[in-house]
Amino acid sequence: MSPFYSHVLFMIAGLLAMTAGVGVARFLRRKRWWLKIHRTAGITGAICLGAGFAAAVVMVSQSGDGQFKVPHAWLGLATVLCTVAAPFLGHLQFKIRAKLRQLRLWHRRTGYAALILTMISVLSGLTVAGII
Repeated sequence: MSPFYSHVLFMIAGLLAMTAGVGVARFLRRKRWWLKIHRTAGITGAICLGAGFAAAVVMVSQSGDGQFKVPHAWLGLATVLCTVAAPFLGHLQFKIRAKLRQLRLWHRRTGYAALILTMISVLSGLTVAGII
């Protein structure tokens, strides 16, 4: 599979996983199983976005262009960083109980930011690809 299609596939999978994770945390928190699904979806989203980012680096390297020449690339980097930070902060809130409120707040903020940045990145990628 070409790096372009790998990039698209992984980014869409990451967006869907993150949307599921946020949706479960937002609307199904009263269920006993919500945290397990939320955690799995968040980690899956981060892994998929990381793989999509790696595919994008390979794709740009093969084209001979320099990395990070378009805003889409910078948006993608910010998206991946937020997407990795959110599960990390979520995990820390169970380990550092003294900072629970701050960690929970930042976990939520980075999670929402990651989801919004992912959506913006998808739209900018569609623009770069000439689809919209």
